[in-house]
Amino acid sequence: MSIENEAKKLAATYARWLRNPQEALFGKQGGRGIVMIIYDKVKSARTKDEIIKALDLSQYSDLDKSTYNDLSRFFNELINKISQFDDQNAIKFTVEAFRYFQIALFTKIEDINKGYWA
Repeated sequence: MSIENEAKKLAATYARWLRNPQEALFGKQGGRGIVMIIYDKVKSARTKDEIIKALDLSQYSDLDKSTYNDLSRFFNELINKISQFDDQNAIKFTVEAFRYFQIALFTKIEDINKGYWA
């Protein structure tokens, strides 16, 4: 399986289980949520260490406990996956995972609003 497909699979799995996609994407006030903020940091990362530092949830405040726990599981799995890659592939994998994670969360929000998802 390619790196991109593996990243999409990981992102889709964790997006499916995230209990509050609205907060993760847009925050409590409806602006930029934690996922968007971290995506920007990941895109500008140059090393695997910078990615791991960006994924440290302790530096971000104002998250519900359930959102914090759900994102922690996703980020821990992401860190486990990229630990086996060199810096370039780790960046590529993480950017693709976050790109697809945002798409999956937005789709889930739309589905919830349409009544397809409880």
